[in-house]
Amino acid sequence: MDKTLKLRAPAKINLGLTVLARRTDGFHEIESVMQQISLADVLLFEAVSGSGWHFVCTDQNLSGSDNLVCRAAALLEMQVEKPLAGVRINLFKNIPVEAGLAGGSSDAAAALMGLNLYWNLGLDQKTLLKIGSILGSDVPFCLNGGTALARGRGEQLSILPSLPFFWVVLALPNGLRVSTADAYNSFDTGRIGTPSLQPLVEAIKTGSKSNILGWIGSGFTNTLETAILPGSGLIQKVKRRLENRGLKPVLSGSGPTLFMLIDNYSLACMAVRLVEQEGCRAYLCWTNIRDSQEWRYV
Repeated sequence: MDKTLKLRAPAKINLGLTVLARRTDGFHEIESVMQQISLADVLLFEAVSGSGWHFVCTDQNLSGSDNLVCRAAALLEMQVEKPLAGVRINLFKNIPVEAGLAGGSSDAAAALMGLNLYWNLGLDQKTLLKIGSILGSDVPFCLNGGTALARGRGEQLSILPSLPFFWVVLALPNGLRVSTADAYNSFDTGRIGTPSLQPLVEAIKTGSKSNILGWIGSGFTNTLETAILPGSGLIQKVKRRLENRGLKPVLSGSGPTLFMLIDNYSLACMAVRLVEQEGCRAYLCWTNIRDSQEWRYV
């Protein structure tokens, strides 16, 4: 193939996350309402001579063979027994690393979709989801996109109606990264099974913006908010200061990113300014609907 294929790899936020009992494989059962947002990495697939794939990333720290994009490409190669056209996979990083936004998982999902198209493998969605679950718990959601209730390790998905449009403001304290494994090892086990996500799911099914915002502003949306980690004090400090300004920030995934759903562009812009005044990186995004993945040949 001589053409270049371009795909977006959108970030995700956890509108709600409930940690349940630890499994025999060491992971925890979870329930989480996941939502894709407009902030995205970009993957570019370009023809090169020879066969097989080559990987390049704008972030040199992510250029190693352990990158989930490389692991996705290697797993796809194993699905066929013929030489595959040479392709260079260029990853342009925009999503912050170790921020609770599933950037690596989304990159892996885009690599699976992109190489399936580029190499004309003809793998169906069910097969891609199976491969994705090997790569990581969030990869199946990133393959489906939109809004979903995730169970199990996160790979068991129930598709929900698309979330009504909201502006999304992200607040990321500078210099902080959080290990997901550390977060799951240090949360308050007395809060297992909380919060209940049923009111949030019902609000999404009915399309009620006011009920969605009411649940988000209820004060406790994520079991992992109770994790004691380096930097967690700073996260809580930033959260309290934003709350004092009338905003409703909540933690996404294992953090350290806080997000706010806002139904007014002017208020969203004000929130960005307030986040920056707190010394955090601010991102102004919006909610994606399902099947909004953009790909095209260029």
